[in-house]
Amino acid sequence: MRTTSQKIFRLSLLAAALALAGCANQLPAQERPAAVAVQPAAKPAALAAAPTFVRELGGIREYRLQSGLQILLFPDEAQSTTTVNITYRVGSRHESQGEYGMAHLLEHLVFKGTPTYKKIDAEFAKRAMRTNGSTTVDRTNYFASFNANDETLAFAIDLEADRMVNSFIAKADLDSEMSVVRNEFERGENNGMQVLAQRVQAVANDWHAYGHSTIGPKSDIENVPIEKLQAFYKRYYRPDNATLLVAGRFDTEKTLQLIARSFGPLVKPAEAIAQPYTVEPPQDGERSVVVRRVGGQPAVVAYYHVPAIAHPDTAPVMVLSLLMSMQPSGHLYKELVETKLAVGAGLFGLGGYAPGGTQAMAVLPPDGDIAKIEQKLLDLVEGRTGKPFDEAELKRVRDIAVLGYREQMKRPEALIQQISSLLGAGDWRLMFQIMEDLPKVTLTDVERVRKAYFRPANRTVGRYLPATEVERVAIPAAPALDERLAQLQGPPKIEEGERFDPTVQNLQSRSQRRTLASGIELSTLNKQTRGNTVTLQLRLRWGEPRATTLALGTDMIDELMNEGSTNWDKQKLRDELVRLKANLSIRGGNQGATVSISAERDTLLPVLRIAADVLQQPLLPADAFDRIRKQNLAGLDASRQELETLRSEATRGHVNKARGTKPGDPDYVPSLEEQIDELKRTTLDDARKFYRDYWSANDARVAVVGALPEGLDAAIEQAFGAWKKPQAQRFVRHVTKPAVIPAARFDVQAKDKTSAMLQMSQRFELGSQDADYLPMLLAVHVLGGGGMESRLSNRVRQQEGLSYGVGAGLQADYFSRDAALRIGGTFAPQNRERMLAVIQEELARLTSDGITEGELSRAKKDLLEGWRQGRSSDGGLATSLNWFAEIGKDWLSQDGMTETRLQAVTVAQANAAWKKLVKLEGFVISTAGDFNRK
Repeated sequence: MRTTSQKIFRLSLLAAALALAGCANQLPAQERPAAVAVQPAAKPAALAAAPTFVRELGGIREYRLQSGLQILLFPDEAQSTTTVNITYRVGSRHESQGEYGMAHLLEHLVFKGTPTYKKIDAEFAKRAMRTNGSTTVDRTNYFASFNANDETLAFAIDLEADRMVNSFIAKADLDSEMSVVRNEFERGENNGMQVLAQRVQAVANDWHAYGHSTIGPKSDIENVPIEKLQAFYKRYYRPDNATLLVAGRFDTEKTLQLIARSFGPLVKPAEAIAQPYTVEPPQDGERSVVVRRVGGQPAVVAYYHVPAIAHPDTAPVMVLSLLMSMQPSGHLYKELVETKLAVGAGLFGLGGYAPGGTQAMAVLPPDGDIAKIEQKLLDLVEGRTGKPFDEAELKRVRDIAVLGYREQMKRPEALIQQISSLLGAGDWRLMFQIMEDLPKVTLTDVERVRKAYFRPANRTVGRYLPATEVERVAIPAAPALDERLAQLQGPPKIEEGERFDPTVQNLQSRSQRRTLASGIELSTLNKQTRGNTVTLQLRLRWGEPRATTLALGTDMIDELMNEGSTNWDKQKLRDELVRLKANLSIRGGNQGATVSISAERDTLLPVLRIAADVLQQPLLPADAFDRIRKQNLAGLDASRQELETLRSEATRGHVNKARGTKPGDPDYVPSLEEQIDELKRTTLDDARKFYRDYWSANDARVAVVGALPEGLDAAIEQAFGAWKKPQAQRFVRHVTKPAVIPAARFDVQAKDKTSAMLQMSQRFELGSQDADYLPMLLAVHVLGGGGMESRLSNRVRQQEGLSYGVGAGLQADYFSRDAALRIGGTFAPQNRERMLAVIQEELARLTSDGITEGELSRAKKDLLEGWRQGRSSDGGLATSLNWFAEIGKDWLSQDGMTETRLQAVTVAQANAAWKKLVKLEGFVISTAGDFNRK
């Protein structure tokens, strides 16, 4: 089967080891006036009292202000960016009837401005900051990430202090933002698995607020009074209910002074915060619920109540989940997925501040026997069938947990998101407590928690089954945190990284390129990274596009390599990568493959040898092929009623006709049925033959970034230098010919979808090296790129309240001159014509009036800062190095020149490029939704 998407064989350690639970709905928000009587005393000119040091743990330093504000600092000079995060200990569990969804709705309104910062999104855009907020059952947080800058840091801290007490929370903003949040709710209702999880959780909890979705019901979103939101804000947004986190590159002493200056004047309210006191009683027996929706795949979910995350049983529950779920050793995976009864299965989730739930899940193929698979899932999870766990499996989970901690500590800015969730659960130190507990878990502990919590009387599945007798499982209370954390020891620190700013000049000075004896092009960028991390990317290319397009099984080989090689079976491969503290990813397709390795300086070369073995001696086994094909067929079948599938099916014939393409052409857009038919016709012999004919290092480039080991060149030569196939077709680049697609409109009726979608597209001749490219890029960015300051976001979302997400993008290629402008968004089905009319008005305004100097300046800064932030990723740097080798450029001649040219673009040039390329009547418009829905 041919597809533009590529599957990833990624051995992810952290996600498995640190899947700390939490139901989050993550979203941004915006501006406006009408006040709340929550004004602090005016800030005095004298310096406020300095924060008091409390403790240091894992490189994180905790401080307190007299107002009760908790401060966590995680400095890392190796980072080129800074993240500021503020977490409030308020979430949907603090809501009452008629207020459901209030914490999340308030999160949106806090972006709407204060008397000092009336247009917060404009302030963010002016500084090219990447910002967002999120709400869970236990907490709300706001975060901003930016290239390290003292002035921006001072602004971010001052803004959080200001909007803690001075946010407008205005009726006018509620009226406009309500419909945005409602559209977000409608989008969630389109996701069958998300709806199933919400319904099961609601049935499992009779009284506790964990049974309510964080986003709330439609009725509360539409009807909540502004006075309740204002009171909720005043009640919970206060310094003694908040934690300020700063991570990345910053000066600790200067930052503490900034915090004291901005937050010091805020006073702790005299009245204590009232905490929820509802406790969910034990269940009286098995519970069930059925959800029926159009589209999607059949699935079974079983929910079991478990203690709060502060309880000592959290670690054994987490270990049980890993033992059941991990691939390929997990018992659910082996018994349900490998046997092809299910296409996916797992056990996941923990408690929160209060007792929560762990969920077992199985996703079925369309013809799956749901009753049989449900029973088998329950028998395995509850311990009635299956083989006992052994010490080797337990050790594997322990090793992954330890490595998971190490990987977390390498990425401070990601770590604070994990910490934010644990703040809502009680205390940030719980992360380190759990990491200390995990290696101590025994098989006896695992079986004890399974018998205690994973029982029929404590379970909610999907249907009603009367019990012969009532059985209640009491969930033990967590001990006092002082007692729980009394013996906590500080974790070991990992190696520090150097301060390195990813400017094109610095990158140029550190980068080298050379050709090895075998012809492999090697590019390196040496820098000291946190934990001695090193990233390697191998790019392979082969074949002529028409021949490889006609071949079958080309996109299954990479996933089959997940099964191991003649020397490394699937489990042994995974275990060795864990031991070497490494990740290996292989992505392949019709005309090439990309191999990505993340390791440490002293483990990269052994991992390189393993990768060479997997690539050159893959097993490509028959049972895995059948399983993967079945999974892919199930996924295609499940997509039939998805909005994007319906929209694409409606437009593909029009596009193919305009391009003059037919099946077998590289640019042909296949139908869903053609994709399914091709996958059914694909055999293991097809995949193996393609591998034998094409996969090689005939045309290979390698890029390595980070703490480079000695002997790198020789190791690459030894691993891949002799991997040649002289008979293989040489790589021939496919260059799509420019094509004008005639204007047309397609409206597709979907079934049972609460949110609709649209796409407007127009193609024209433009290459990324053309003189008009950067002016056009800037014009499109003003229209619909970046954050909330784009014209489409401002008009469609902020003023009209029609969409949760709308934007525009420009697609252009280095080698081809076939470019496209695309506009997309979601909306309530009844708002389709208004949505289209507003977008078309903005297109017409851009054509007639053009962009302004202010808009051009903001767009330039946003793009330049975004490119620079992209260079903070070592994986992104490796990709750039291989690209430069392919086109014969370097940092200065490619990125440096592009940035210089972008800075020189004038308003006249941007407006001229837009008028030259865009025809207002030339769009292909397609929408999909349940437009007959009442």
